[in-house]
Amino acid sequence: MFLLLSNQRFRKFWLGLLFNDAALAIEPLALGWLVLDITNSPLWVGISAGVAGVGMTLFSPVAGVLADRYNRKHLLILSLLVQSLAAIILGILLLMDFLQLYHALLFSFVSGLTGSVKFSCKMALTLDLAGRNNLLKGIAANFFSMTIMGVVAPLAGGLILAESGMGQAFLLVGALLLVSLMVVSLLKGIESPQYRGSSHVDDFLEGVRYMFRSPSVRLLILAVMVSETFGWAVESMLPVIARDELGLGPEGFSYLMSAGALGAAVTTVTISVVPNIENKGKLVLLGIIGFGIGLIVFAFSKLLILSLFCLAFTFGCGVAYESGLSTLIQEVIPDRMRGRVLSFQTFCWGFSGMAGFHAGPIAALLGAPIAVAVGGGVVALNGFRIARSLLLLSRKVMENNQSE
Repeated sequence: MFLLLSNQRFRKFWLGLLFNDAALAIEPLALGWLVLDITNSPLWVGISAGVAGVGMTLFSPVAGVLADRYNRKHLLILSLLVQSLAAIILGILLLMDFLQLYHALLFSFVSGLTGSVKFSCKMALTLDLAGRNNLLKGIAANFFSMTIMGVVAPLAGGLILAESGMGQAFLLVGALLLVSLMVVSLLKGIESPQYRGSSHVDDFLEGVRYMFRSPSVRLLILAVMVSETFGWAVESMLPVIARDELGLGPEGFSYLMSAGALGAAVTTVTISVVPNIENKGKLVLLGIIGFGIGLIVFAFSKLLILSLFCLAFTFGCGVAYESGLSTLIQEVIPDRMRGRVLSFQTFCWGFSGMAGFHAGPIAALLGAPIAVAVGGGVVALNGFRIARSLLLLSRKVMENNQSE
């Protein structure tokens, strides 16, 4: 957390993200419970999460090109504005009792689309503001913002859902995003990337070619894709597991989300205070395998206390591998390609939402625990598969850093 104390611009950037992350912590809680309440179907809960993933995945390559050409602060502000307006409109529709299922699905798509821009700009700005030597700590600080809000915001969101209704929950999401927008707008000295004469299409194709021709980038991006596609399907299935397996209501569901966020917060604080972690490959590897195993145990838990502990452990491992992967990706790519390559990481994050498309049908046929356990097994096996290549890449990065 040293960056938050010593770097004024990074501190302001982080504070803006704090309000954004509070909104993002409440949104899936409210949206998942809303769709479950409307349809009473695990399939539609999975589809609603999948639609957000489609929006993020489809627009991520475009977002990367934009982040390499235009002012990232301005792009971040625009995406926050669009998402806040969408949340406020959805809240008003709920209060007026005009809401239909397709409204929720449309909101989910818009949320994913704006998220692709936010995540690409957020990751690129982290290096711009923190510097390459402090990149892992900067990324960990960003994850700490997500996780600390993931502990507090779902509890508030669950209380609002239970006491005031879903409309107020979405209005709160919109208000938090507007506050985030206002804080980010106070950032000074954020320059636009150097202009290049190439077209947007040429920039996009250059990014695609670079990713596929670089074995290191390809390894890291595929590791993200597998974990997001199969592991984070647990997020779309949490409302179903909370209600049907553990017998919980909205407040109990919020306890599950907060437990996961608490485990993630512990990991981010640990990464931030530990002296420089040079072997990031080992951090990624232990995180991926622990994440997969934790999902399997959580899937078959029938005790609330065990489920809370498993989610804390699992999400903590998830943040460990996400932080390590995000750092390694930025350490092996040139600055001029940063926005585009990071957009492919965001592209893969979209698969965590689209995981609902396969998790939903599996849950409808075999039950949500099977859907989550299968995903955990795939993630753990992939971790063992890429272990050697990942450790070799990490050693190469360590040698390059020491020689500079």
